[in-house]
Amino acid sequence: MSVVSAANCEALAQKPEAMNYRAFGRTGLMVSALSMGCMRLGEDQEANTRVVARALELGVNYFETTRWYCGGQCQHRTAPGLAGKTRGVIVSGKCGIGPDSTAYGFRQEIERQLDILGLTHFKFFQVGWFSWGMMPHLLKRGGVLDALRVARDEGLVQFVGFTGHDTAENFIKCLETGLFDSMTVPYSLINRTYEGTIRRAGELGVGVVAMCPVAGGTLACESSVLKEALGLDLPTTEMALRFVLANPHVSTACSGMTSAGMVEQNACTVKAAGVAGSSEDHARMCAGLEKLRAAFGARLCTACRYCMPCPRGVDIPRHMELHRNWKAFGLADITRRQLDGVPADRAIELCNACGECEKKCPNQIPVRKALRELRRLRGKGAKTVAAPQA
Repeated sequence: MSVVSAANCEALAQKPEAMNYRAFGRTGLMVSALSMGCMRLGEDQEANTRVVARALELGVNYFETTRWYCGGQCQHRTAPGLAGKTRGVIVSGKCGIGPDSTAYGFRQEIERQLDILGLTHFKFFQVGWFSWGMMPHLLKRGGVLDALRVARDEGLVQFVGFTGHDTAENFIKCLETGLFDSMTVPYSLINRTYEGTIRRAGELGVGVVAMCPVAGGTLACESSVLKEALGLDLPTTEMALRFVLANPHVSTACSGMTSAGMVEQNACTVKAAGVAGSSEDHARMCAGLEKLRAAFGARLCTACRYCMPCPRGVDIPRHMELHRNWKAFGLADITRRQLDGVPADRAIELCNACGECEKKCPNQIPVRKALRELRRLRGKGAKTVAAPQA
């Protein structure tokens, strides 16, 4: 892969042709390799408009939105930057479903989101926070699928996708129904849970939106461990985007960008990554990550959640994820900050080392040892606090 220096990055980012485009599955659409997730837009509307406008200037043509982000303000904050500039742009909407979802209610939601954004139609509308267990709610007579089919026939929605956090195996089953044109799942250097699912989507012609390509900001911190493993002397954020875009089955990397500078830097990285994903580059980077995994040990948490619920309320999977990020990937500083962000009623200080989690762990992971190490990293010793009363 080519490398773009800081000296020519700014000049490169000024050019609309700096953006690369990829086939969006079987839809016939071409999508920018870099896309914008609008869930992180803030309260400064002038700043929001500048970010969206800069993304458009640099060729970003996919914007992921929903009425439910930003305390209900996401689409209100996105719309001014898109106003009058949506020709050739793919704006997606999204809504969750449940047992009480009806065709009428879902149709009303589609129309409401179109109205907020000032659009006449969605090129993509996503069934949000989806899982295989929700399939009956989607398929029931007079339900969501009926609403989407009518909306498609009437030109309000062109394509249908899903997004969520179910198991990789369950999402493959969702893909194989043939109901969906796109899938949006988290994918990054340190979260490869859906790698096989992404490959299956590619085989089926389903477009793939890789969300959280820098792991929700975790990979904004430098990691010499990852640099050595991948053989790239680049900022960790840039390595993260390159990894995602090297996967030939990924259509676009969806980043929650909040400043024009962030858009410009990411556009620069996308240009350097090339038009199409390289199977060879991706395989080489995966091999480096597998060596890291092997060095960390075979007993690595797979987030199966068999350890839950914890009798004391500790969020064990989240803490095991943070432990892995620290120990395997060298991300100590961000891990310490993220530990401070865990709610008190789920924090490691609640652990009394009862060992119930280890009895249930299929990989025989020494969970108590990992939690003790996290306590030391956080600098709070072995202190325990009382469990919340029921």
